[in-house]
Amino acid sequence: MECKNTDSVESIRQRVRDSDQAFRLKKRSMARDVRRLHLDIVVKKLKIPSKEEVALLSFQLKKNKNLETLQRIRLGLSNSTENVTVFLNCDGALYSLLGCLTSHDASLQREAACTLVNLALGTEKQCLEVCQKAGVYLVMYMSNTNPDLQDPCAWCIGNLCGTHVSVCNLLRSQGVEVCLVNLLQSHSPHVLQSAAYALVHYLTTLPERIRDLCEPSMVRRLISALSQECAVVEIGWCLFVLSANQELCGFLVDQGIIEAAFTVMEQLINEQNMNVFAVTPIVRVVMNCVGAVPGTAVQVCYRSEQFVRVTKALLYSSYPHLRNETIHLIANVVNAATEESLTGQCIVDDLSLRPRLESAVRSALAAKFTTGPPETTNFHGVM
Repeated sequence: MECKNTDSVESIRQRVRDSDQAFRLKKRSMARDVRRLHLDIVVKKLKIPSKEEVALLSFQLKKNKNLETLQRIRLGLSNSTENVTVFLNCDGALYSLLGCLTSHDASLQREAACTLVNLALGTEKQCLEVCQKAGVYLVMYMSNTNPDLQDPCAWCIGNLCGTHVSVCNLLRSQGVEVCLVNLLQSHSPHVLQSAAYALVHYLTTLPERIRDLCEPSMVRRLISALSQECAVVEIGWCLFVLSANQELCGFLVDQGIIEAAFTVMEQLINEQNMNVFAVTPIVRVVMNCVGAVPGTAVQVCYRSEQFVRVTKALLYSSYPHLRNETIHLIANVVNAATEESLTGQCIVDDLSLRPRLESAVRSALAAKFTTGPPETTNFHGVM
């Protein structure tokens, strides 16, 4: 009888445990379902607002400055430049947006800055209007220490610049140059990315400002930031813009661009999916520096093992423009190094670069006359 009673007690206890556990799971599931957004709400949030809805939201923003309204406006502005016109044509809407930007609510401030990023995609006249009213605030918030605001504000500056000379001149008068250069010291990769993006557009639109703005300290910061993985594309293009100036090429070489460029390119070609948007500007930077600064070709040749690995990988690339520009890079190196000698011969011959690269160059040249990628049977990978 004792065994039977014991078994009965144990089974009762187990049923109670199972019941309690099922009850707890049910309560947890109910609590999770209450917090979970319904599908129709998600769909509604992702639906692109029409022009009529953007106009209504712009009017509502004047009375009710809330996060959801700003998010809907931002989504509408990203979809169509017509919506930019609708928003700016609504009396007081831009001032209401600036009220959100200067509020004490951090979430509202960031959302307002992100909305301005999309608003800056309009015409030159529209960008000038935005810059006249919002430019000083964007510059001010780029100068603070909050990366969550610095990032969208710098991004907005880049969009405002575009190809608009009048906007760039107005931003210059508002003090944007110093702020953008100072942002290059940021420890946030996203802020670095947006600052470099803004500098590319600003300096491309006002090329006459390149020499006055770009001091050796700024060049040093850009080269140092090239190692930031998420910002390498924007930093690379910024360095390319600088390398179009022969004097700045000298700054770039003095600050170590050759070593930094080949280190980054070697990392990129070893990735499974090479980031072509990052490699392209870096190849062009090295090509410009080799052609502009005496002695740079020798620096490249002294990195012969790394030079051969990188150029071979690029010559066998499936991207035609990369193959062509790598051929130009090799041509610049060979032509510039022709007068240099270690043993009475051309330095290119001293280091046996020609036989090591000849098959890859032939393959890349042959690929110019075919529709497919270059022949890679002689390429055994990057060591």
